[in-house]
Amino acid sequence: MRRRLPMALFGLVVWVLAGCSTATGAAPATPGANQADITFSQQMVPHHQQSIQVANLASERSASEYVKATAAKIVKAESAEVRTMTGWLQSWNAAVLPAAGHAGHAMPGMITEGQVAALQNLSGAEFDKLWLPLMAEHLRNGVAMAKTVLSSGEHAETKALAQEIVGNQTAAIDEITAQLS
Repeated sequence: MRRRLPMALFGLVVWVLAGCSTATGAAPATPGANQADITFSQQMVPHHQQSIQVANLASERSASEYVKATAAKIVKAESAEVRTMTGWLQSWNAAVLPAAGHAGHAMPGMITEGQVAALQNLSGAEFDKLWLPLMAEHLRNGVAMAKTVLSSGEHAETKALAQEIVGNQTAAIDEITAQLS
Protein backbone atom coordinates (compact mmCIF):
# COMPACT_ATOMS: atom_id res chain seq x y z
CA MET A 1 0.00 0.00 0.00
CA ARG A 2 2.86 2.39 0.83
CA ARG A 3 4.38 1.98 -2.65
CA ARG A 4 1.09 2.67 -4.44
CA LEU A 5 0.32 5.88 -2.54
CA PRO A 6 3.32 7.88 -3.89
CA MET A 7 2.62 6.67 -7.44
CA ALA A 8 -1.04 7.55 -7.09
CA LEU A 9 -0.16 11.01 -5.78
CA PHE A 10 2.34 11.49 -8.62
CA GLY A 11 -0.31 10.50 -11.15
CA LEU A 12 -2.82 12.89 -9.58
CA VAL A 13 -0.31 15.77 -9.63
CA VAL A 14 0.55 15.13 -13.28
CA TRP A 15 -3.14 14.95 -14.20
CA VAL A 16 -3.95 18.22 -12.36
CA LEU A 17 -0.96 20.04 -13.83
CA ALA A 18 -1.78 18.86 -17.34
CA GLY A 19 -5.34 20.10 -16.95
CA CYS A 20 -4.18 23.45 -15.60
CA SER A 21 -1.73 24.08 -18.40
CA THR A 22 -4.37 23.78 -21.11
CA ALA A 23 -6.96 25.67 -19.05
CA THR A 24 -4.63 28.66 -18.69
CA GLY A 25 -3.75 28.69 -22.37
CA ALA A 26 -0.16 27.58 -21.84
CA ALA A 27 1.52 25.92 -24.78
CA PRO A 28 0.76 22.24 -25.00
CA ALA A 29 3.63 19.80 -25.13
CA THR A 30 3.92 19.80 -28.92
CA PRO A 31 7.26 19.08 -30.48
CA GLY A 32 8.51 22.08 -32.40
CA ALA A 33 5.78 24.52 -31.31
CA ASN A 34 6.00 27.12 -28.59
CA GLN A 35 3.68 29.77 -27.16
CA ALA A 36 4.79 32.28 -29.84
CA ASP A 37 3.59 29.89 -32.56
CA ILE A 38 0.24 29.40 -30.83
CA THR A 39 -0.25 33.12 -30.20
CA PHE A 40 0.60 33.90 -33.81
CA SER A 41 -2.08 31.55 -35.15
CA GLN A 42 -4.61 32.63 -32.53
CA GLN A 43 -4.17 36.27 -33.55
CA MET A 44 -3.63 35.78 -37.27
CA VAL A 45 -6.82 33.73 -37.77
CA PRO A 46 -9.15 36.60 -36.74
CA HIS A 47 -6.86 39.09 -38.52
CA HIS A 48 -7.19 37.11 -41.75
CA GLN A 49 -10.92 36.62 -41.22
CA GLN A 50 -11.30 40.39 -41.08
CA SER A 51 -9.21 40.75 -44.25
CA ILE A 52 -11.60 38.33 -45.94
CA GLN A 53 -14.64 40.23 -44.64
CA VAL A 54 -13.32 43.56 -45.93
CA ALA A 55 -12.12 42.02 -49.21
CA ASN A 56 -15.58 40.55 -49.79
CA LEU A 57 -17.03 44.05 -49.55
CA ALA A 58 -14.88 45.04 -52.52
CA SER A 59 -16.57 42.54 -54.80
CA GLU A 60 -19.91 44.24 -54.07
CA ARG A 61 -18.91 47.88 -53.74
CA SER A 62 -15.75 48.62 -55.71
CA ALA A 63 -15.63 50.36 -59.08
CA SER A 64 -12.01 49.36 -59.66
CA GLU A 65 -11.00 46.15 -61.39
CA TYR A 66 -7.67 46.39 -59.56
CA VAL A 67 -9.39 46.54 -56.16
CA LYS A 68 -11.69 43.63 -57.07
CA ALA A 69 -8.77 41.50 -58.31
CA THR A 70 -6.66 42.32 -55.24
CA ALA A 71 -9.58 41.49 -52.96
CA ALA A 72 -10.13 38.15 -54.72
CA LYS A 73 -6.44 37.25 -54.23
CA ILE A 74 -6.68 38.13 -50.54
CA VAL A 75 -9.80 36.00 -50.05
CA LYS A 76 -8.23 32.99 -51.78
CA ALA A 77 -4.85 33.14 -50.03
CA GLU A 78 -6.05 34.04 -46.58
CA SER A 79 -8.92 31.53 -46.56
CA ALA A 80 -6.38 28.75 -47.15
CA GLU A 81 -4.09 30.15 -44.44
CA VAL A 82 -6.98 30.31 -41.95
CA ARG A 83 -7.71 26.62 -42.58
CA THR A 84 -4.04 25.76 -42.06
CA MET A 85 -3.64 27.74 -38.84
CA THR A 86 -6.95 26.50 -37.46
CA GLY A 87 -5.76 22.94 -38.06
CA TRP A 88 -2.54 23.65 -36.17
CA LEU A 89 -4.41 25.17 -33.25
CA GLN A 90 -6.71 22.18 -33.07
CA SER A 91 -3.77 19.77 -33.19
CA TRP A 92 -2.13 21.74 -30.35
CA ASN A 93 -5.36 21.67 -28.32
CA ALA A 94 -5.27 25.48 -28.34
CA ALA A 95 -8.29 27.75 -28.58
CA VAL A 96 -9.33 29.05 -31.98
CA LEU A 97 -10.36 32.63 -31.32
CA PRO A 98 -13.48 33.85 -33.11
CA ALA A 99 -13.38 36.91 -35.33
CA ALA A 100 -17.12 37.35 -35.11
CA GLY A 101 -18.54 40.24 -33.15
CA HIS A 102 -17.12 43.59 -32.34
CA ALA A 103 -14.51 42.41 -29.84
CA GLY A 104 -12.11 41.49 -32.63
CA HIS A 105 -11.96 45.10 -33.78
CA ALA A 106 -10.08 45.99 -30.59
CA MET A 107 -7.23 43.56 -31.28
CA PRO A 108 -4.06 45.36 -32.42
CA GLY A 109 -3.78 45.52 -36.20
CA MET A 110 -7.50 45.29 -36.85
CA ILE A 111 -9.68 47.65 -38.86
CA THR A 112 -12.00 49.42 -36.44
CA GLU A 113 -15.73 48.85 -36.29
CA GLY A 114 -16.25 52.43 -37.51
CA GLN A 115 -13.99 51.92 -40.51
CA VAL A 116 -15.80 48.72 -41.49
CA ALA A 117 -19.13 50.54 -41.16
CA ALA A 118 -17.81 53.36 -43.35
CA LEU A 119 -16.79 50.85 -46.02
CA GLN A 120 -20.23 49.23 -45.85
CA ASN A 121 -21.83 52.61 -46.54
CA LEU A 122 -19.68 53.52 -49.55
CA SER A 123 -19.50 52.32 -53.12
CA GLY A 124 -17.63 53.07 -56.31
CA ALA A 125 -14.63 55.37 -56.27
CA GLU A 126 -15.40 56.54 -52.70
CA PHE A 127 -15.22 52.93 -51.49
CA ASP A 128 -11.93 52.37 -53.33
CA LYS A 129 -10.41 55.56 -51.91
CA LEU A 130 -11.02 54.29 -48.36
CA TRP A 131 -10.47 50.57 -48.99
CA LEU A 132 -6.97 50.82 -50.46
CA PRO A 133 -5.22 52.57 -47.54
CA LEU A 134 -7.17 50.58 -44.93
CA MET A 135 -6.20 47.30 -46.55
CA ALA A 136 -2.57 48.39 -46.92
CA GLU A 137 -2.39 49.24 -43.21
CA HIS A 138 -4.15 46.01 -42.26
CA LEU A 139 -1.63 44.03 -44.33
CA ARG A 140 1.28 45.95 -42.73
CA ASN A 141 0.04 44.84 -39.32
CA GLY A 142 -0.10 41.24 -40.57
CA VAL A 143 3.51 41.52 -41.78
CA ALA A 144 4.54 42.79 -38.34
CA MET A 145 2.82 39.82 -36.69
CA ALA A 146 4.56 37.42 -39.07
CA LYS A 147 7.96 38.99 -38.42
CA THR A 148 7.43 38.55 -34.68
CA VAL A 149 6.86 34.80 -34.97
CA LEU A 150 9.83 34.50 -37.31
CA SER A 151 12.06 35.75 -34.52
CA SER A 152 10.41 33.93 -31.60
CA GLY A 153 8.59 30.88 -32.97
CA GLU A 154 9.88 27.31 -33.14
CA HIS A 155 7.32 25.50 -35.32
CA ALA A 156 8.92 25.09 -38.75
CA GLU A 157 5.62 25.17 -40.64
CA THR A 158 4.47 28.31 -38.80
CA LYS A 159 7.74 30.02 -39.63
CA ALA A 160 7.45 28.98 -43.29
CA LEU A 161 3.91 30.38 -43.46
CA ALA A 162 5.03 33.57 -41.73
CA GLN A 163 7.79 33.99 -44.32
CA GLU A 164 5.22 33.58 -47.12
CA ILE A 165 2.96 36.14 -45.46
CA VAL A 166 5.83 38.63 -45.21
CA GLY A 167 6.70 38.18 -48.89
CA ASN A 168 3.17 38.10 -50.30
CA GLN A 169 1.73 40.87 -48.17
CA THR A 170 4.74 43.14 -48.65
CA ALA A 171 4.27 42.77 -52.41
CA ALA A 172 0.54 43.53 -52.06
CA ILE A 173 1.31 46.59 -49.92
CA ASP A 174 3.76 47.85 -52.55
CA GLU A 175 1.14 47.38 -55.30
CA ILE A 176 -1.57 49.13 -53.26
CA THR A 177 0.78 51.98 -52.42
CA ALA A 178 1.55 52.41 -56.12
CA GLN A 179 -2.21 52.62 -56.82
CA LEU A 180 -2.52 55.36 -54.20
CA SER A 181 0.17 57.48 -55.84
